[in-house]
Amino acid sequence: MSPFEGCVRISNREAVLFISYDGLTDPLGSSQIIPYLESIVRHSSPLRVLSFEKLDRFDSQGAEIGRRLESTGIRWTPLEFTRGGKLSKIIDLIRMYLIAVTLQWRHGYSVIHCRSYQAGQVGWLLKRLFGAKMIFDMRGLWVDERVDGGLWLQRRWVDRMAYRIYKSIEVSLLTTSDHVVALTNQVVPELRRLAPKMTGKVTVIPCCADFGHFAILTPGERAVARKRLGLSPDAFLLSYLGSLGTWYMLDEMLSFFVDAAASRADVNLLVITKDWEESHWERLRALGGEAFASRVRVVSASREEVPALIGCSDVMLSFIRPTYSKIASSPTKLAEAYACGVPSICNRGVGDVDAQTEALEAGVVLDPSDSDDVRCAIERLDNIRAIGGVDLRVRANKSLDLSVAAELYRDVYRSVH
Repeated sequence: MSPFEGCVRISNREAVLFISYDGLTDPLGSSQIIPYLESIVRHSSPLRVLSFEKLDRFDSQGAEIGRRLESTGIRWTPLEFTRGGKLSKIIDLIRMYLIAVTLQWRHGYSVIHCRSYQAGQVGWLLKRLFGAKMIFDMRGLWVDERVDGGLWLQRRWVDRMAYRIYKSIEVSLLTTSDHVVALTNQVVPELRRLAPKMTGKVTVIPCCADFGHFAILTPGERAVARKRLGLSPDAFLLSYLGSLGTWYMLDEMLSFFVDAAASRADVNLLVITKDWEESHWERLRALGGEAFASRVRVVSASREEVPALIGCSDVMLSFIRPTYSKIASSPTKLAEAYACGVPSICNRGVGDVDAQTEALEAGVVLDPSDSDDVRCAIERLDNIRAIGGVDLRVRANKSLDLSVAAELYRDVYRSVH
């Protein structure tokens, strides 16, 4: 018997169907999706979630997450995520259609909340067939991300066709939705340009952080965290949190560290990731960092361990490729760093990062390819560190705490009920 069987519980009182191709047992599920669901259910109860879960993660975390959801009155229909190539995605999409239509037929949802494009396609069908209201929580310009990230190569006719089809679907989703949720103010004019017949309201809800989970360390906690990393209390610690592939300018961040380490004997780098490989050490050496390799710490951390690791650092690095699709991106890692009182050094041209950094006085925005920009930031490292602390956390709390997102989602639901 599949571990996913028997998870559907029937009710005639469910009002909202939340569809996500991302799993609740994924790291993103715990940090972003579930907290939002818990806020949504308070003003749009009852609620059912349809999600796709990796089998290994579901086996280890599914029961715990199921109990958490049940305690708040959220019903959950988890489906197994099919691993493989393009065919597996088509299979999953077909299953998403079939299960969602079945659930809609049984319960008659008044609102379909669609997280990203695959779920949006299903929500579009349910709106057409059953007249439900549709919230398109787009999360970014997914179609163009596939191209910008090199996943859909435009020299291949199959990928060109997929791009054209999905750009057409994108327009339909934007035009049909009763409410669109975007991550950045920067992308809103572009959405209006892409879908000039769009009539639904757009609400911007940036990626927020749980300020209860990400907190400023006490001096004692900071000392303990640094000791575990083998760092002295007075070391200057740059940190990076997250994945290393596709969008993230690892070479530029390593190069920044190398230049800083060459300038100052106290500079160290902490990389918090599950993606580090031997090839990354080779990239560090190729960038002239062999002499500074002993000052690099690489840690694979659970969500529970991340706040202490961020909190014991002085400045967070976040360099993301500033492609067209990234005007729609909101880096969660920055909200988490600010919650811990840690300022940032970011690159220009990513979502609302430029404006957000200035408004919150949260750090420095630069061009990593500009040697003068890099040199200036390195010379100001102590000044950037001084920006951090309780005041930064207080400033960020007003716009980046999960409670802010919860209030915005409440307004979204009020607009469609």
